Amino acid sequence: MSKTILKTVLSGGTILLLNIVLIAPALAGSATLSWSGNTESDLAGYKVYYGTTARTGTDPKVCTMCGYSTKVDVGKVTTYTISNLTNNTTYYFSITAYDTSNNESVFSSEVSKLIPATTSADLNKDGYVNMADAAIMMGQWGGPKTGASADLNNDGYVNMADAAIMMGQWKSV
Repeated sequence: MSKTILKTVLSGGTILLLNIVLIAPALAGSATLSWSGNTESDLAGYKVYYGTTARTGTDPKVCTMCGYSTKVDVGKVTTYTISNLTNNTTYYFSITAYDTSNNESVFSSEVSKLIPATTSADLNKDGYVNMADAAIMMGQWGGPKTGASADLNNDGYVNMADAAIMMGQWKSV
């Protein structure tokens, strides 16, 4: 499932269309952002702004961080993963583009993601997440399931979202 938002922004006097896609499900503690690239020849890069409160303005030239706590210059990439996010917390994200003269666009549309609480994928409680736990998950695969130990994201189904959480915790012996 992905959430796509389109926003027209002004960059160096030229209209730029940013397409932000918040890819889900991401592993707990991270969020991956993806957007359509600017094709202007003077594009220097993009900045990702994020934090735990919604944005308070539309133009970083006017309100600087505009309510966000973090700004990352990601260069000319159009996909970026933010890691080490706090579990059970909602984060808000926006992108800006900037040119070789350091003219920065207004913010793209804002997207948000709740970083889920981490549930241990060590289903047999042996201290490792490995094939034994995957076998338990496969035995509970499908849905809807109530109280299934392999329903790691507690959505009522044992599916690829749970497998992604398990793979993020994988430790073989």
